[in-house]
Amino acid sequence: MFAYTNASSSEKLELIYDMHSVCEAMIHDSLEAAAALFAERVRQLAALSRGSVSNEDAAVMLSSLNRGLYCFFRFCLQMSFTECCHSNEAENPANTLVSSDDIIAAGTHVLKAYRKAYASAQSECDHLERARSYIREHISDKLTLASVSSAINISPSYLSRVFSAANGQTFCEYVRDERIALGCKLLHAGSLSIDEISEHCGFSTPNYFSTVFKKCIGQSPVEYRAALNADKKPSMASLKNDQDSDDR
Repeated sequence: MFAYTNASSSEKLELIYDMHSVCEAMIHDSLEAAAALFAERVRQLAALSRGSVSNEDAAVMLSSLNRGLYCFFRFCLQMSFTECCHSNEAENPANTLVSSDDIIAAGTHVLKAYRKAYASAQSECDHLERARSYIREHISDKLTLASVSSAINISPSYLSRVFSAANGQTFCEYVRDERIALGCKLLHAGSLSIDEISEHCGFSTPNYFSTVFKKCIGQSPVEYRAALNADKKPSMASLKNDQDSDDR
């Protein structure tokens, strides 16, 4: 419930069409709470319209809800439900809504559609994190789309789609980048040989490790380590400066 006793008619409509609290209720409370807030707004609109909501007002009401939910997810939660938004626009033509109950029912349908999309996205995030965790823990093993999807009990095609949507890269590209990132870390540490690092990172041979590493980094592992060691060595200028300080 919201109060607007001293507001003008246009200000009252702005308050009615503002769906931010409805969006927050769906995420932080429940679908039922969000639907109740939307129903209250419909009743306020009917009262403002003296009991009869026009097709135009019904269209604005539902569009405000639909686009309000889309923007809330997009900008507050960084989640995009474009398909859900377009589908809701197409499925709820205002000229079929003849009563407040019809508008409330249509609005509840919109809320349910976004709730379903949100639950699905949450599930995808969970599956993605489980896959990433498994890859990190088994980075030295042979990792395939089939083996990882089997380990976390989802289908290979679903895992492939989730990786592409979330990372903008394929499953194989992600695994490769994780292996190379670990290779860089181990080269920095400096305690393992190239052959040992290759094995730790899950490459079949040291030569293949070197080939992939150079393609990704621009240097071979040997060149990369040499550059690191060169950076760690003091220059002649710094040695001379240290000597001069000692002389003083």
